[in-house]
Amino acid sequence: MRLITINRTRPNASIELYGCPMQCKYCSHTSAQFKDYDLDKVVQAMSDNGIRSVFLGGAEPAMHRKEALDLIRILHGRGKEVILKTTGADPEFLAATKGKVTRYILEVKAPLDDPQLLTVVTSLPLEKAREQQENVRRSLTVLEGQKVRAVLRLIPGRYTVEAVERMAEDLAGHVDELVIAQFLSSDSDVSYSGITTPSPDQATMMAFGQAARRHLPRVKVKGSGFDIVL
Repeated sequence: MRLITINRTRPNASIELYGCPMQCKYCSHTSAQFKDYDLDKVVQAMSDNGIRSVFLGGAEPAMHRKEALDLIRILHGRGKEVILKTTGADPEFLAATKGKVTRYILEVKAPLDDPQLLTVVTSLPLEKAREQQENVRRSLTVLEGQKVRAVLRLIPGRYTVEAVERMAEDLAGHVDELVIAQFLSSDSDVSYSGITTPSPDQATMMAFGQAARRHLPRVKVKGSGFDIVL
């Protein structure tokens, strides 16, 4: 398995896996350094009795389908809560994890009827963008009845309130929460198209959040100096 980091912090540990089909232009993981680990070493690192939950994320865990499924099965069997972050790129992978994952974190990027917007914020060509959106649609169906939190990072100038509301409509009935995060909310983020300060501003972020809240039971708007639940 190619891993960016293993964090054994108690009680909530995390594993960041390397590789993602999206190749978003702003993602720090595309240029991150990685190391190769075999599955046994990863399991051993997470076997500390003080570790209660393990977050699997980084880029896209489904890129390591076989090893990630084995890891999830073993962690679950040892009584660990597993939180899995995904882009929704592999519905079959997600289906195989059901019953072993406590919560899913679904990273969303565009309304499911707007592949052009997806090409703007990722490196996907239009045909691949359409394929990804179909995979997300199928993933939402697969995860019905599961605990799912969606996450949207707002790149300034790329999203409108109307687009975010359409995304919320896509998610309605499938997720219990949407987190809308300000772009460049931490020093580890990568600059994109000259954006070097946390943005959009709080008032603009709230407008996006209120639009999404019309369709979802809970929306969290967070950024530099604010973290508000609607």
